Amino acid sequence: MVPPETAGQRIVIFAGRFGSGKTEVSINYTLLLANKVNGSRPILIDLDLVTPYFRTRELVGRLAEDGVEVVTPAEVAQHLDTPAITPQILGALQQPTRPVVLDVGGDAQGARALGQFALVLEKLGYAMNFVVNPYRPFTDSVEGIVQAVAEIQGTSRLKVTTLVSNPNLILETTVDMVVTGHRLVEEAAEALGLPVAFVSLRADLAAQLTSDTFRQPTLSLKRFFVMPWEHAEGDATP
Repeated sequence: MVPPETAGQRIVIFAGRFGSGKTEVSINYTLLLANKVNGSRPILIDLDLVTPYFRTRELVGRLAEDGVEVVTPAEVAQHLDTPAITPQILGALQQPTRPVVLDVGGDAQGARALGQFALVLEKLGYAMNFVVNPYRPFTDSVEGIVQAVAEIQGTSRLKVTTLVSNPNLILETTVDMVVTGHRLVEEAAEALGLPVAFVSLRADLAAQLTSDTFRQPTLSLKRFFVMPWEHAEGDATP
């Protein structure tokens, strides 16, 4: 099931600080759309200009096999602070039927890249999720989360509409850590006056939960990116 807080919008944005896991969340969410019965083939736009290890554009072929079209900035523009608005990205946003997911870096560079499309997105409508990992620097307190949201809103000129809770320490994550970290995300959501769209967590951890563990829907994550020094196999979240 598509998490209800974002299901009403054709265009869904995922932004987040480095280490938030927003690229894995973006990919898994898009695959969820691709697997919907009678769903249109979704488009995943890669606007993450910062993260050197986790880039959706590296998975273009693999995602295409699963029914996802990946749109990336032009090759030259990938190396600029704010890539130029390309007809391909604008066309993906403006087509009226297929769902679109944007993977956006949560720092100033990523927000500026997103801000180039602010007028178009305001006209078309969107849901903007800020992915929070409360076990990462700068988002490990309510104050830090509130500040991070304010920064991306100010630079992108777009409003964050929901938070996504993604508490993890990669392979060291336990169910108790997810539950404890999620409480902090809920506190931040209350301070911001925003809903939490869903909780994302490793598939093996999701299998250990009961139906009433969280008030929000959950998204089980399959891991697509592994750091060079990791040798573990299986599902996890970055």
